[in-house]
Amino acid sequence: MAGLAAAEVPAQAREASYNFDLPAGPLTASIARFSQITGLSVGYPGDLPMVMARRVSGTFPAESALRKLLDGTRLRAVKVGPGLYRLERKAKRADVAPAAAPPPAAFAGPDIIVTGQKRQQALSAIPLSVSVMSAIDMGKAGRSLGSRDMSLDMEGLAMTNLGPGRNRQFIRGVADSPFNGQSQATVAVQVDEARVTFNAPDPDLRLIDVDRIEILKGPQGPLYGSGALGGIYHIVTRRPDPTDSEAWVRLSGSAVEHGRPGHGVEAMLNLPLVGDRLAVRAVGYDFLDGGWIDSGGVRKDSNSTHSAGLRLAVRWQPSDRWTLDAGYWMQNIDSRDSQYVTGTDDRLRRQSRIAEPTDNDFRMAHAAITGELGGLELLSATSYVEQRFSYTLDASASAAFFGLTGQARFDDARRYSVLNQEFRLSEGRNSRWVAGASMLRAMTREQGAMTGEDGMSRNVEDLRRVVSEYALFGEGSIRLARGLDATLGMRLFYSLAKDDARADRAEAERLRKSGKWILSPSLALSYTLPGEGLLFLRYARAMRPGGLAPAGMTASGHFDADELGTFDLGYRKSFWDNRLSVSAGAYYTLWDEIQSDYLLRNGLVSTRNAGRGRIVGLEGSADWRMGGGFALSLGGSVQDARLLRSQAGQKLADRRLPVAPEITGRVSLSRHYRIGSWNGQSGLQANYIGDARLSFDDDLDRGMGDYTVMSASSSVERGPWSLAVRIDNLFDVRGDSFAFGNPFSIREAPQYTPLAPRMLTLSLARRW
Repeated sequence: MAGLAAAEVPAQAREASYNFDLPAGPLTASIARFSQITGLSVGYPGDLPMVMARRVSGTFPAESALRKLLDGTRLRAVKVGPGLYRLERKAKRADVAPAAAPPPAAFAGPDIIVTGQKRQQALSAIPLSVSVMSAIDMGKAGRSLGSRDMSLDMEGLAMTNLGPGRNRQFIRGVADSPFNGQSQATVAVQVDEARVTFNAPDPDLRLIDVDRIEILKGPQGPLYGSGALGGIYHIVTRRPDPTDSEAWVRLSGSAVEHGRPGHGVEAMLNLPLVGDRLAVRAVGYDFLDGGWIDSGGVRKDSNSTHSAGLRLAVRWQPSDRWTLDAGYWMQNIDSRDSQYVTGTDDRLRRQSRIAEPTDNDFRMAHAAITGELGGLELLSATSYVEQRFSYTLDASASAAFFGLTGQARFDDARRYSVLNQEFRLSEGRNSRWVAGASMLRAMTREQGAMTGEDGMSRNVEDLRRVVSEYALFGEGSIRLARGLDATLGMRLFYSLAKDDARADRAEAERLRKSGKWILSPSLALSYTLPGEGLLFLRYARAMRPGGLAPAGMTASGHFDADELGTFDLGYRKSFWDNRLSVSAGAYYTLWDEIQSDYLLRNGLVSTRNAGRGRIVGLEGSADWRMGGGFALSLGGSVQDARLLRSQAGQKLADRRLPVAPEITGRVSLSRHYRIGSWNGQSGLQANYIGDARLSFDDDLDRGMGDYTVMSASSSVERGPWSLAVRIDNLFDVRGDSFAFGNPFSIREAPQYTPLAPRMLTLSLARRW
């Protein structure tokens, strides 16, 4: 994504003093923010050491601020040209005279560090397709972000749009179904070292006070086990800083075209407790997002959503060799009604006799211990996640299937939990290998009830599922020749699934217990290009275990495991002293025995094996710091995802896999500037979302997508204060973001999920 060094500015401007408020944190992030404020390029020959920078706050000349920033890091800055500084290590006893300036081609900017591969690695050296969105990039939005916002900025990520806390994520066309059934998700959500989802929908965690988002593309079975067919969505939070206290508060308000206003408050507090050894960090937020859909002729702007959350983190360093990170995250999402319409997609209303609220309550507790053991780094990570998910739907259209007449209401309540324990060994920072063992236990409990006009309730779904996985895994790289490396990964695990289900209380209980040994390999060859660049070819496989279909399945009553393999050819390169960075990828995927959730005639969701699929795609991005404070970012993808053969052998009119669009594109232009003593930034972004389809089934299929949406933002800051304004859906486009809302009535009339109308958001923040 955005680079870590900004464009040059006139020499006279560099002599000025700047207002700095750089929070303590990773040096890579602090250098990036410094470059954005001053316009100076700061680089390091090789991978920037993973060290923590102290907080810098106040008004200083650029060089003075840089010295303060590097204080205690054992690094110093050497001026090597106009607007260019090189970081180098200090001598052990005293500083030595600056080295001669290297030629421009040898100058390298600070690299981005990612941890999605279960160890700290420089992005430039990873033989894997990865997209990274840094905290600085997210800060440009001028508001708190969620998962769907990431899909507009990171190539390959697509999402459904049922509503907050109900969506499913897909990466690079590995999309099995838009329906929230019981098949395991193809994308695993990870928060730091904690596995968050197994078969639950995306919890849509608010991305507040996070360091970065990493999207690992392609099968990640060797390191993450089952379910990571499409990739990993990795949230990396900011850890407590034991060296300095800081806090911030941000207030926001929004106005929605054709809808109700919204408001929000978010805050962070970092507090050292015991010297440089113990610190706590707390984040809290509360938002009300205004609705814009009228329902039933009487409920105006009914789809408003209330989100509230609290995140606590503790870091304890009892010695220089050992660190304990522990935390807790809770978030509640309550939506008053669904966000789909009927009739046409150019209106924001529907006729519905029953409100359709949704509730998603998320809880996560985690702890990780890191330390040195025999010259190696040992990590033990433990996490427990629970998600309680419930919703109500108007089921009147399907009342007759359940022996009811008139109005009928369907209530679904689910409880998901994931317990994960993992042990890992590596060489520490920039380790060329990692090995470990893990245990995962995922439990699901679902109950669905149908209620008629007379108030009588009938249980129509009852499912319990427990999946346990025990694994040994590892990945390592070896040098084959100068510049040529091979990376081999392997995971051997045993998956045990226990299912029991009944369609109603009168039906005999169905039991199923199955165990399966699974081997997930990966192999990559990578070649380091002259300068800053990498060319790689990777192959990887991943698998999902089978299970028991929850309702009305065929005589077998279960669905089989599916398996996916992908070839990925990737390229990353930086030019012009890292002012231009380019990445591109081509991928080919074969997917056997695709598990797919689908709708029964009565509107309930079951699971089956749909057949064999193939995905071919291209994607690319470019980030260019143009000079004069301007930056341009481009990205796009083209893919062909099709079902080659259906399980039943029937001919399909449209063989495309669901949800994922065939074409996407984005372009954004931003500029940093100064207005007196204020630092400013403005940006404009356009996204094109291409055509996509809803389902494999011809009688359910609906088209969606094929629209362009734009946003504009601007922010200014001075010292501890910052003010931001943002307009989303600038031209109030009424595109259909998802052609689905209610499974019980979707066969009766067209359904659409329109884009949120034009929205103006203002925010004011203060740091301490």
